[in-house]
Amino acid sequence: MSLERLIPALSRARTLQHALESARTSADFSAVEGLRVPLLASILDAREGPQCLLAIASTGREADAVREALAAVAPHAIVLDLPAWETLPHERLSPSAETVGRRIRTLRTLRDWEAAPEGDLVVVASVRAALQPLVPGLTEVEPVVLRRAGRGYDLAQVTSRLIDLAYSRVDMVTRRGEFAVRGGILDVFAAVAEHPVRVEFFGDEVEQLREFSVADQRSLPTEIDVVELPPTRELLLTPAVRQRAREMEHEFPSLAQLLAKIGEGIPVEGMESLAPALVDRLVPLTHYLPARAAIAVLSPERVASRAVSLLETNREFLTAAWHAATVGAEAPIDLDGGDFVTVMGLREAAGARDWFTISAFDADDPEVVRIDAVEPPGFSGRSDGAVDHVVDRVRAGWTMIVVAAGHGLVERAADVLAEHEVAARIVDELPETLEPGVAYLVQAQVEHGFELPELKLGLLSETEFYGRSVGYDSRQPKKLASRRTNVVDPLQLKAGDYVVHATHGIGRFLELVQREVSTGGRNAVKSQREFLLIEYAPSKRGYPGDKLYVPTDQLDLLSRYVGGEAPTLSKMGGSDWAAAKGKARRAVRDIAVELVKLYSARMSSRGFAFPPDTPWQRELEEAFPFVETPDQLTTIDEVKRDMESPIPMDRLLAGDVGYGKTEVAVRAAFKAVQGGKQVAMIVPTTLLVKQHLETFAERFAGFPVHLRALSRFQSDSEAKDTIEGLARGTVDVVIGTHRILSQGIAFKDLGLVIIDEEQRFGVEHKDALKKLKTNVDVLAMSATPIPRTLEMAVTGIREMSTLATPPEDRHPILTFVGQYSDKQVAAAIHREMLREGQVFYVHNRVASIQRVASHLAELVPDARIAVAHGQMSESLLEQVMVDFWERKFDVLVSTTIIETGLDVANANTLIIDRADKYGLSQLHQLRGRVGRGRERAYAYFLYDESKPLTETAHDRLQTIAANSDLGGGMQIALKDLEIRGAGNLLGAEQAGHIAGVGFDLYLRMIGEAVSVFRGDAAEEQTELRLELPVDAHIPEDFIESERLRLEAYQKLSTATAPASDDAALDAVLDELADRYGDPPAPVLTLLAVSRLRRTAQKLGLSDVVVMGTNLRLVGLDLPDSRQLRLQRMYPGSKWFGQQRVATVPLPSGASDDDLVAWVGQVLTNLYASESAPAPSSA
Repeated sequence: MSLERLIPALSRARTLQHALESARTSADFSAVEGLRVPLLASILDAREGPQCLLAIASTGREADAVREALAAVAPHAIVLDLPAWETLPHERLSPSAETVGRRIRTLRTLRDWEAAPEGDLVVVASVRAALQPLVPGLTEVEPVVLRRAGRGYDLAQVTSRLIDLAYSRVDMVTRRGEFAVRGGILDVFAAVAEHPVRVEFFGDEVEQLREFSVADQRSLPTEIDVVELPPTRELLLTPAVRQRAREMEHEFPSLAQLLAKIGEGIPVEGMESLAPALVDRLVPLTHYLPARAAIAVLSPERVASRAVSLLETNREFLTAAWHAATVGAEAPIDLDGGDFVTVMGLREAAGARDWFTISAFDADDPEVVRIDAVEPPGFSGRSDGAVDHVVDRVRAGWTMIVVAAGHGLVERAADVLAEHEVAARIVDELPETLEPGVAYLVQAQVEHGFELPELKLGLLSETEFYGRSVGYDSRQPKKLASRRTNVVDPLQLKAGDYVVHATHGIGRFLELVQREVSTGGRNAVKSQREFLLIEYAPSKRGYPGDKLYVPTDQLDLLSRYVGGEAPTLSKMGGSDWAAAKGKARRAVRDIAVELVKLYSARMSSRGFAFPPDTPWQRELEEAFPFVETPDQLTTIDEVKRDMESPIPMDRLLAGDVGYGKTEVAVRAAFKAVQGGKQVAMIVPTTLLVKQHLETFAERFAGFPVHLRALSRFQSDSEAKDTIEGLARGTVDVVIGTHRILSQGIAFKDLGLVIIDEEQRFGVEHKDALKKLKTNVDVLAMSATPIPRTLEMAVTGIREMSTLATPPEDRHPILTFVGQYSDKQVAAAIHREMLREGQVFYVHNRVASIQRVASHLAELVPDARIAVAHGQMSESLLEQVMVDFWERKFDVLVSTTIIETGLDVANANTLIIDRADKYGLSQLHQLRGRVGRGRERAYAYFLYDESKPLTETAHDRLQTIAANSDLGGGMQIALKDLEIRGAGNLLGAEQAGHIAGVGFDLYLRMIGEAVSVFRGDAAEEQTELRLELPVDAHIPEDFIESERLRLEAYQKLSTATAPASDDAALDAVLDELADRYGDPPAPVLTLLAVSRLRRTAQKLGLSDVVVMGTNLRLVGLDLPDSRQLRLQRMYPGSKWFGQQRVATVPLPSGASDDDLVAWVGQVLTNLYASESAPAPSSA
């Protein structure tokens, strides 16, 4: 996959030989853009000995492109990046641990190279990274290194070193720069690692090092030998820095809190902004460069102008006194020293090091070394133009090289050229001698193309050959996701949360407590148990609330309350709760009947059972350039299982914005086509048609799938072809707007319908769909499902999958809520343009939208601004959106039409004026338009300070500011229910009932009612009392954190339910051993008791209790033969027929384990195989 032999081929050109003669000292070159990177590689070759080179590009994106191109052209050189902070130096935000880790790794490599130069080393940086001053001494801090089987480690010492390196201690590791200690196990997520690492200590020796997955906290199969943990912050809290912070506390009272923490050695968010004051001096990047390194500036004109705008924006930022609602509401402080250096300043600091510039401008200056090459002609997006050009050149005896990043595109180029009878060869790397009259096709990355008339050699990049203006630069390489077993989502109960207990009603959770439980009787046995303490309304007026202790093995009776704002607490065992439940049950019954009709109609119709996966399906799935998130894997499996069954699929896929729903659709569509069926994908807007078409075409490249689009964007003749193709069966997949549903469109053999952004289709569209879909598989996708859909999905009438894990490298969106000010808006737009991003500015009044746009143009004269709203002609609107997607504008001022699924990875700032006028799910959908790439995204919700906020608007803005974490979609949907007064979900008549019993229990009731009508109702579960005098709990020294202990209890409780899988308890034990080390005896006993509880529940017993010296079993009849067996096997036991109670004397002196095993035997001997008919024999 390399273009390494391109360099020797180029060096035969006289113009290049002449240029390289002057590369031994500083020089200025002029060359077309496509030759910049080959020229850098040639300079490395031409200079004597191992070389170190710093290449400065004008933007971060350009730096990435240069890095990838260098890796293809000079595969033997080590190419590293020096990423810029995603924040400005004065912002009260720290750069992410990963960015810092990568920067420090690069600086350490430079230091090591200087000590022992070996091979070529190239560091590529954007202007912003190159000009930002650094704290001195970053390479002197040694990382913590742990080796497998290494000795002499003291865990306490390792922990304190990690704290010095600014790792933060948490109870469960989820992001980079965090660590957790549990007994002899250390979990730590290094700043630059792909997965966190679990380190097991045995005394002072590291026994095991394993990577583990964040989603389910389970170890991955890979064992590693050594882990290196570099610092996660660039300002380390050395004694000198702490001392300086303590002195500054009195100078800056507004920063007292921040400085006090730094003084105590606690890393705080945003402390880097104080670096200029806390450190003696900051140094330019050249301070870290080896003395004999060279510096190359690519496109010096652009670099200079970017440097100027960096300085200006930084200044502007300081003057716009920021009032951030959610992040430290202070203005940044002006510390002058932290300002960016200028390009000239950097050149002076570089001293005697060689300084090259490579410009695309053709200078007349005799000092400038020119390279005679031309850019390939522009074909303005006509793909056939490029093909014709290659054909002409090849026939004229030229050698042409076409480079593309995706394998599918290379194959497609080969097909197209073969049609024109051109010798096109797909090669992994270029041959030693390039033959004239041949087109070579290589899979690699290059920036641009070029043509060298002297050698008759031309190279075209994928942008030029395919006429695509947006490459996929936001793609990240593939990492393997682990199939997850059990996602860790601790039951987040805080003191004061409302919970619903199935038998006692709504209470308030107070705490997790340990109590001593006694068996009673003469020689009572005492044991420790953990309980959740829940407070209920007082039974007598004026008294304190009643308290209920719920044993941790009955967690399945509890759920969190989601309903009105603050519900009234129920009385324990009171009639009001029973009445509320009864009323809700009756209401539920009516709904259930209607739902079941729909369900049974679907279940009784016959669909098509698709065949299992083909080898092509696997090939398609392996070509996915990202890592599938664990959720995606589960969902894809569920969808395939549905497709392979003969009952028509009706599945809702709810996933937060940007969580990879499209990939699930791609795979489902491909499976349907492999099964010989047609697929229709219906999306709400034409722009989405274009976007999905791109994605599908890219993923299906190289497979014989005929893909067509159907929207207003296609000409009449194209549309006619598509419609005919659908009827004849020659078109396999069609992606279109609701036009697909119009009259006169017939499918030959439709097998799958995919509906994207399902909440956008109205009733009449749904009706048209129903005609299509009586026995067709349907996959509906949405980020914020509409209440009706949600209801059907939650109650099991439609299957539902959720994607809740964000893709790797997503940052939560920084959300600011505040009053509108011109300075703020201008600074926000400038900050986004600095990192060559784009801005959405949402203004929801068409009448004044032009005025707002022209006002922005005055504020930010250098921004290219476009306007989009629903009253424009459709073709014009589409054009504006497509242009914005292709980065022809910086700011899009629009109404809320952008909220629908538009995927612009490059837009990372969203500004909404009059944000108090929007609904919650709208705000969330809008916010989901940004933060889809790897950059930090910002969302500003601004309101007019002259107009007061309403109570609900205040609540909404507060919710949106609080739920800025990834995957907040479902929380926001439920919060929306609360703000609207939870009735909205299931129609007006049920409003009161949801508020009365809480959302979760209500849904559980509907589920039960539905299953009663379907005839697969489970027997009403008897509440089982199981009390044995054994020590069975999770000790605090095994799992310290309360929320993780609760989570473990919850998993055990779920695994014990009669409906769960037999292996579920073993899986929980594996997980506990993996995450927390070998379980102590009380935990093993707890598992044994859980197994026993499961057996007793399956048998249908209501009490298995030790009282005094007897075991009391209640709830099942014993036939005569079994009564005899009872007397014979257990002398002294009694049977009370009326109460259906058996008492059995306990064995004396049994240990905990023996006692549990003995009780299990008793149950087997007395009740086994009698369980099913038992209740009826009474």
